[in-house]
Amino acid sequence: MQNDEHAISDLGLASALCCLGYQIVSMDKSEPRRVVFQFQVRHGIEQAIEDYWNGSLTLPPAALFTHQKLLKQRIYATQ
Repeated sequence: MQNDEHAISDLGLASALCCLGYQIVSMDKSEPRRVVFQFQVRHGIEQAIEDYWNGSLTLPPAALFTHQKLLKQRIYATQ
């Protein structure tokens, strides 16, 4: 991982970050039961991650589920 990337292995958090407009740089699927999403570090990403974990991040449920579905499609499309 480079200094300008943030590694995320939690699908819910990755979905939330995508919903907020953060871009996935790459996906590491070298472990059979785990995917690591590499996000480009941008202003605000650390706060968004903190808000996600402390429960204060609010997102439209439909958008969140759509992003989660799209991430799952990306995970399983290239196995």
